[in-house]
Amino acid sequence: MSRTVNVVSGLYDAVFRPASLVEARTVRERQGSVLNQLRQFRQLVVVYVVNLAAYAGPLTVAGFGRQNVPAMPPWFEGALAGLGTPEAWELLYAFAQNSLFLLAATALTLLSVHVSMVLTLQSSGVLRSAYAVIYSTSAYLAGIFTVVWYLSTTSGVTAARTLVVDLQKTFIYAVIDWFGADLGLPGGRPGSLEFGQLTPHGQSVLAVLAVLVAYYLYSLYLGARINHGASRTDGLLVVIAVALSPVVYIGASILTYTVSTVPVP
Repeated sequence: MSRTVNVVSGLYDAVFRPASLVEARTVRERQGSVLNQLRQFRQLVVVYVVNLAAYAGPLTVAGFGRQNVPAMPPWFEGALAGLGTPEAWELLYAFAQNSLFLLAATALTLLSVHVSMVLTLQSSGVLRSAYAVIYSTSAYLAGIFTVVWYLSTTSGVTAARTLVVDLQKTFIYAVIDWFGADLGLPGGRPGSLEFGQLTPHGQSVLAVLAVLVAYYLYSLYLGARINHGASRTDGLLVVIAVALSPVVYIGASILTYTVSTVPVP
């Protein structure tokens, strides 16, 4: 019963009280021993792993990520004492793939948030940053990824799916052009964005996606203000840093690829 109450309370906070969702009420990083801080960090990790499983599990069971699964390696069958069947390998591989995107995005978000707090001299400890990031990604970023998965696999939202893909391509090409790299994506550059072809269903899905993105960025802003005592300006800098973090990732990928393809004299 208590778990049900906690879930309902969490959903209520996510929709109506995002400040309560990301407030690090249980973190006292400037008090207590290192052992106590590690204990608090472990509790946060447990919360995140549970939420990650709650996100990736239903997606995996529904079939997301179960396409183009590589062949089961020989060691897998023997490692699970007879339970290592091809079906189990497919589920495990899909679960790992579905989890990886959210895990990587969480790590990048945490890095962006905490580095921003350190550079602005507002940091009250990494645990306070981790608390806000873990709860905001568990609620809002997981929702964003779920909507994107829905767009990529559902019929009747082709125009909305194309619009989202073209927006992503436009952003990536903007970074490529800024670096002056001679690179391209499969399918080439996107054409003009077509908003007039959106169906009411597609418009509804895009509206949900936009609301989740707004909630996500706003929750990180609140996390900086509440957990670190940051000013409004510093809170906005956190939002900007998170919004621009994909630029760092794409830029690093471009540089890595460019350097790796340079012929060695």
